[in-house]
Amino acid sequence: MAEGTQSFDRAVGLLDIVSKNNRDGVAFSELLDTTRLTRPTARRLLMALAEHGFIEQDASNKRYFLGPKVYDLALLVLPSFDFREIYQPSLNRLVEDTGDTVFLNRVVSDDIVCIARESGSFPVKAFILDVGVQRPIGIGAGGLAVLSEMDAAKANALLRRNAERIAAHGGDTGVAARLVDEARERGYVARDGSGLGTRTIAMALHDSTGKPFASLSVSTIRDRMQGDHLESVVSALREEVAAIREKLSRLRPQHTG
Repeated sequence: MAEGTQSFDRAVGLLDIVSKNNRDGVAFSELLDTTRLTRPTARRLLMALAEHGFIEQDASNKRYFLGPKVYDLALLVLPSFDFREIYQPSLNRLVEDTGDTVFLNRVVSDDIVCIARESGSFPVKAFILDVGVQRPIGIGAGGLAVLSEMDAAKANALLRRNAERIAAHGGDTGVAARLVDEARERGYVARDGSGLGTRTIAMALHDSTGKPFASLSVSTIRDRMQGDHLESVVSALREEVAAIREKLSRLRPQHTG
């Protein structure tokens, strides 16, 4: 067996053991006993799996759990009607409560994709984005909301990676960074559409590990999105973000250490 194939098989074996013990986690010593790997080999493979997000180690008890990358992949292959059951009630309530246009965006690598849009009763529709449109994170309120909930170093690194593509879309990483900083202070992104006369309020959605993987946003004309209406939109968004988070936590219970 080739060395590369052998390493891959061993890594998959470790991942399989972690997955079968994910609720309570698995200790390093247990992995050694089960796999019969040498300590250096097991440590090297675990570090590689962790680096790519397939596993993570709880800082409090040093036990290993499945990482966010596994969850991301699971969401990508999850049938659309299943995920729709999670988010659609929230979209429906938001359009009912606000009367505005509501968007759901999903992170895919360094991009964000609009996967759902619903419009409310307000006669002026803010169709600023079509379903299926994929843009680099750093363009649009939904992507900025995700950045605002990321570790600052990771968010800055993502902006640097996307800098050329952001510029190609007419954006500016400096403006994006400022909007992200403002969002961290207030708890949501507020972004005006250049030349469109619109304003969008966005918040990130987190999985049960706390990682931002999507965003909800509400858009309408700028003159409407202020004062009491702005406050009501922010309140409604917070409620639905919490509701979706609670549903997702039941699909993948968060370990508590």
